[in-house]
Amino acid sequence: MTKYQPYRKGTVLALSGSVDHLHVICNDPVHYPIDGCDCVLAVNISSVKAGVPYDPTCILKAGDHPFVRHDSYVVYERAVIWKVGSIDKKVHEGSIKPQPSDIEDEAFIRILNGFDISDEVEPKIRRFWKKHC
Repeated sequence: MTKYQPYRKGTVLALSGSVDHLHVICNDPVHYPIDGCDCVLAVNISSVKAGVPYDPTCILKAGDHPFVRHDSYVVYERAVIWKVGSIDKKVHEGSIKPQPSDIEDEAFIRILNGFDISDEVEPKIRRFWKKHC
């Protein structure tokens, strides 16, 4: 069985709420002493829906990634530090699905810059982002 290795700009589909959402991996794996293993920062992408509040910090458009077909936003409040071993396990269980396309360069830069702009980023996530992304 091949081990899945997440990487900077890579994308996966993972359950968030009741449906799969695109997640963008923000860094290559790094040793994270708090968890005592290699980890990555991942951020959820969700569709903009009329009448539903959302964080406007970073809006993705169709073409930023093949999975993005209409305006979508980066859900900074749900950004997560994932253990690489847990991701690999979930890939093999089928609950995380690696995507064949990476996020476009320009969109990736906007996503990363948003961690410094959004009021929705938790302090622990912002510290990880500043140090490792």
